[in-house]
Amino acid sequence: MIFSTMYVTGREVDALGDTMVVGRAALLDVLGTVGLDAFLDRLIGRMQHEITHLDPEVTHTRDRDGFHYTKPDLGLIEWMPAIDTGRRVSIKTVAYHPSNPFQRGVPSVLGTIAIYDCTTGALDGLVEGTVLTALRTGAATAVVSDVLAPRRPLTVSMVGCGAQAVTQLHALSRVRPIERVLAYDVAEEVAATIADRVGRVVSAPVELVPSDEHARLLADADVACTCTSVGIGEGPVLQPGPHKPDLHINAVGADFAGKTEIPYELLADALVVPDVTTQCVLEGECQQLEADQIGPSMDLLLRSGAEHPGRHQLSVFDSTGWALEDMVAAELVLDLAAEHGLGQWVDLQSVGVDPFDPYEGAV
Repeated sequence: MIFSTMYVTGREVDALGDTMVVGRAALLDVLGTVGLDAFLDRLIGRMQHEITHLDPEVTHTRDRDGFHYTKPDLGLIEWMPAIDTGRRVSIKTVAYHPSNPFQRGVPSVLGTIAIYDCTTGALDGLVEGTVLTALRTGAATAVVSDVLAPRRPLTVSMVGCGAQAVTQLHALSRVRPIERVLAYDVAEEVAATIADRVGRVVSAPVELVPSDEHARLLADADVACTCTSVGIGEGPVLQPGPHKPDLHINAVGADFAGKTEIPYELLADALVVPDVTTQCVLEGECQQLEADQIGPSMDLLLRSGAEHPGRHQLSVFDSTGWALEDMVAAELVLDLAAEHGLGQWVDLQSVGVDPFDPYEGAV
């Protein structure tokens, strides 16, 4: 992989070096300084390049794993590791608690991304992962949609109007013009605010679709995105029905075994592209499919080029979240933070003169 390393260049540090910490405030400063559009353009471009040129002998990831629980509430805490051999390791810890927004007033997804140096094992960077997860997930949607979505101004159906809906629409708008948005959420109070939240970054008009017109979400769309907190076994959130022959669907919300958003009838007729096949068969839309019904993974799709024949048929991106996306996003943030003098260098892992004396300086 090809990343810049300006955030560790030219600093007078000890044997391990300080850790660059980019919390929420610093990340928002980065986004404000660079510009939301420009940041997403750079993230999409990096992600396209790194995935297209991925060498699995050098850069690889592990399927995410962690703790799933139901007490005191339904939730999980997982870790998502990636390595660029000889250079960096990234590990994102991510928590998902769907009741958070309504019961506690905090996001349903919380995360942190750590970047380690392969030579010493030092923690080079620590980056806020809540906002960044939404951004990298939107960027992944844009990367795949740029291959599979129709090449015309889009009507986009957004099923689920929470935080992820904003970055999904924003990222899509960087690779296709968006003509209008059809929005639906079972929580009417969330749907009622999506036009204001999206209007900061996308100029297309937003129409709220009532539940008795749910079929329009499929029938009128060029691209549909599902990013819901539907419960295990409570899906799908789209219903099979008439649709355009080249409809593309980005299925973003699956993150538990037994949780699905897309009906089998649509999947069975579609080119289904998983981000990570082994992960998607456990907790993505691919749970519903046999092996021979699953199409090329995200990296293979990108290597096939922009004229992949899937662009002319029903297609589904099964997006469960790839640790490689987190590494790309975190390193972009660290580069930009250093370039603009943002973030904070913190002494988390300093060492003494004698590596064999853990009490040096204490007594």
